[in-house]
Amino acid sequence: MRPLIIHGGRVHVGDGTSAEALLAREGRIAALGRAADLRREAPGAETLDARGGLVVPGWCDAHVHFIWWALQMAQLDLRDAATVDAALTAVAAHARRLPAGAWILGGRFDKNAWGRWPTASELDRVSAGHPAALRSRDGHSRWVNSEALRRARVTRDTPAPPGGAIFHDERGEPAGVLQENANGLIDAVVPPPTDDEMLAAARLGQREAWRRGLVGFESLDAFSERVPLAAFERMRAAGELGMRVSAGIPRARLDEALGLGLRTGFGDEWLRIGHLKIFTDGALGSQTAALDEPYAGTDDRGLLTIEPAALERDVARAAAGGIAVAVHAIGDRAVHAALEAIAPTRATAPELRQKVEHLQLVRADDLTRFGSLGIIASMQPIHATSDRDLADRYWGARRVVRAYAWRTLLASGAVLAFGSDAPVEPIDPLLGIHAAVARRRPHDAEAWTPAQRLSVDEALAGYARGAAYALGREREAGTLAVGKRADVTVVDRDLARVSEDELATARVRATVTGGIVRHAEDG
Repeated sequence: MRPLIIHGGRVHVGDGTSAEALLAREGRIAALGRAADLRREAPGAETLDARGGLVVPGWCDAHVHFIWWALQMAQLDLRDAATVDAALTAVAAHARRLPAGAWILGGRFDKNAWGRWPTASELDRVSAGHPAALRSRDGHSRWVNSEALRRARVTRDTPAPPGGAIFHDERGEPAGVLQENANGLIDAVVPPPTDDEMLAAARLGQREAWRRGLVGFESLDAFSERVPLAAFERMRAAGELGMRVSAGIPRARLDEALGLGLRTGFGDEWLRIGHLKIFTDGALGSQTAALDEPYAGTDDRGLLTIEPAALERDVARAAAGGIAVAVHAIGDRAVHAALEAIAPTRATAPELRQKVEHLQLVRADDLTRFGSLGIIASMQPIHATSDRDLADRYWGARRVVRAYAWRTLLASGAVLAFGSDAPVEPIDPLLGIHAAVARRRPHDAEAWTPAQRLSVDEALAGYARGAAYALGREREAGTLAVGKRADVTVVDRDLARVSEDELATARVRATVTGGIVRHAEDG
């Protein structure tokens, strides 16, 4: 492997210092300093010109559904459907292209934009006999047709499982929407992707992730409770894996993982066992996030998808076996349950990097507990800007002051680890950095709850130092220190020296992992 010199821009080391250039040898950072000095040290080195841009510690997505995101690139995408009728037109066109008997999959529809939930009968009219199961934008609800309900044996008499909901029409028949734990009824009959399909998706996803500046991620995928670990293992065995992957474990596989003696962090520099993923509630978009007080204008407080006693038991069992947890908790009632379950493990297993995922609305007295307990706040900045209208509508002004509270969490000593939650949001750290710094969408006139904004350095740290710490890689990643892995992201402009609006138009110029240039923009 030839040495690599990255020069021509500001090297943002990540510890408050800067350098002119970086030298990588054998996959690690060998030196930081003046470009002329590094050229003399390695005269035959490959060079990468940042062309006036910013060189930063490589970005890591601390929460992504990587294979699901990559598979959805080839599935039906309803994100741009502004009405139910527009969605139905798209479904009809997609159905015509499918072979007989194939499922219509994909979705990412937003019922909040439509003003109502769609129905099975509407989907029946355009699905041409195909079974159809379409995910909501947040992934917590399914819009299904009658054929899918028939295959899942969901009738008017089917009880909703605990922590789930089945919508019914005025006649008492299933209306075509299932939420949270009831989604398992449909998931059980949808053919899961094959290992070869997952491998193809992982390869495509890796290329796309490099284009967005990512050098690593934690994937929290589960397909019918199956961990898509084989795809990453096959890539590693073939020498194709060029990202640092932590593969999460679904709660349904806890007994198996403990029986095998798996522990968080097992693996090598490219592929490791990650966190145990546990859901405690739903999502804001589906109004299933579990709240202390009802959604505005209703008496609905959302859904807890697991009983607190069962949550505490599984977190304790995992910790005793050396497995850290990543607990999905969006509403303040769910976040409190997650903290209560994790808190005892800070004494019994203090070495574990315990995470709460999303924590979009948090009790005021719980905001300080992340720092005091050493529990990582794994958050996705773009959720705040994407969901601001829904938060205002359903949580109201009194509650949103403690929503997406990055500044308060950071000030109280919490570690922020940032990600995308793709495919719920785009897998693009630049969008997240803009959201964290500007606290507004590009077209918004003013920041939303601006007291929670972060600086550029703090936002960058969430995707580098914070994410590395959350995944137990801080000794080898997160800053551009000599001896650490040569994992680097190059941006086309110095993000610390441009306006907020320019943050939204920045591009990734190059991505490097292990001292190898994986993506480089032309020009």
